[in-house]
Amino acid sequence: MLKMKHLLLAGVLALTALCMVQGAASANLPHDFKEFKARYNREALSEQGAVHIFFEAIYCYMKPETRAEASKMLRFALADTQPIEGMHSRAEFVSRMKDDSYHYIFRSYARGATPENNYSMSPENFALEITRRQTHPDGRITLYLRSSGADSSRPITLVKHDGLWHISDCASIYTMVRKPRNMTDTRRRAIDADNDPPRILNRPTTVKNRAF
Repeated sequence: MLKMKHLLLAGVLALTALCMVQGAASANLPHDFKEFKARYNREALSEQGAVHIFFEAIYCYMKPETRAEASKMLRFALADTQPIEGMHSRAEFVSRMKDDSYHYIFRSYARGATPENNYSMSPENFALEITRRQTHPDGRITLYLRSSGADSSRPITLVKHDGLWHISDCASIYTMVRKPRNMTDTRRRAIDADNDPPRILNRPTTVKNRAF
């Protein structure tokens, strides 16, 4: 009997640990809003599923060729009543998704992506690590996502509408994280005078005659 209890306890702990990591995405990112919406209606029945497909929409938005459809995806996931590009509260979020030099922030949440490997990951096959779950009195849920570029997990809050979980606050996920190694190395080389090209320091100068 005692052995059986230990086995059951071990099973519960293993299941809990498994639930803390959201599994890999499907083979491909959504091609358009129609496909995204169909998947959202299935996957957003759980908070973890809603967050994962939300990140899929982000990765779609980061690519110019799928940005128009991804805008609709994000609007749906965020339960916004208008396009995100026209909302002042989404301005920084939109700006960083469009700017290649900030894309590493969003890649930093994929398991295995680190500053040392320049946050290398595949948007087609990634997993998110959830370190903590918080329930609010009003029914909202906050999940804390691990970013390899941050010292503490970043919160993302969800609210349920018509049986599906939607993102109600994601401001923390696009705040700065540690820069990837290639950016750090570039800056280090730029401030190191030993890397400057040769230049003539005592170049003769020509002084024009001036009237006094």
